[in-house]
Amino acid sequence: MILPMKNETLYGEDDGLLIPDVGPWTEDKFDLIRNYCQIFSSAMKNKWTRVYVDLYAGSGLCRIKGRDQVLLGSPLIALSVDAPFDRYVFCESDPDRFSALKARVERSYAKHAPLLIPGKFEEHIDEICSMIPGKSLALCFVDPFDCDFDIDNLKTISKCARGVDFLCLLALQMDAKRNEQHYLKPDSKIDKMIGNTTWRIRWNNRLDIHEDFSKFLATEFSQSMSEVGYLETPLHQMKEFKTHDKNVPLYYIAMFSKHQKAFDLWKGALSSSSPQRELFD
Repeated sequence: MILPMKNETLYGEDDGLLIPDVGPWTEDKFDLIRNYCQIFSSAMKNKWTRVYVDLYAGSGLCRIKGRDQVLLGSPLIALSVDAPFDRYVFCESDPDRFSALKARVERSYAKHAPLLIPGKFEEHIDEICSMIPGKSLALCFVDPFDCDFDIDNLKTISKCARGVDFLCLLALQMDAKRNEQHYLKPDSKIDKMIGNTTWRIRWNNRLDIHEDFSKFLATEFSQSMSEVGYLETPLHQMKEFKTHDKNVPLYYIAMFSKHQKAFDLWKGALSSSSPQRELFD
């Protein structure tokens, strides 16, 4: 059973600290993240020690470009759920954004005592894993600007606990598809994101020469996650985000879990999020 939504926290106010500009579709993205965090944390309350990990946490607030609308970023959204997680881990590599996030957390969310890690999360894998108890259930949000991350790091984090679910932004339309010819060359960053180099062989041997490059890579990423026990997430269970003005595809948000229950919760989050959502077939 999907629990009803209660927390509607999505918007913030200018507090004088750094607030980066974002595209209007970010409102839809954070609405979905809010829904899933709310449903996930409530459903698992009193059943597990729950840990929320944000690998690209940002500054905590952002502003929709061209509007005065201020949004809570993913870390503050996770801190605001009705049934707070038992532990929080936030990583941010940009010093200015980290400073703003730290100030906001200390000002309004100090009671949750989140671990704040400055720098690239890849350099702090051991520290991150040390904060995830072996018998816990963790939700890890992976929200990079492009395709420049190593899936092996996610696989390492996945082994820390009884269960680690991932919400991954796959910037395949806004990065990989626009740079297809570059990434088809050997030793591109797509190799680390997918976790192998044999994907090029499968791409070159595809039956449908008109197959979309970004969709192909999304499927490859899902198959790579399945190598460490994750259920494969098909394309129709990934949420595609597009620009509001020209309807141009930007990226997918995909949920990865080893348990079917998480997909039921994910379906509930999709059904109660913004109008841009695409429900399961």
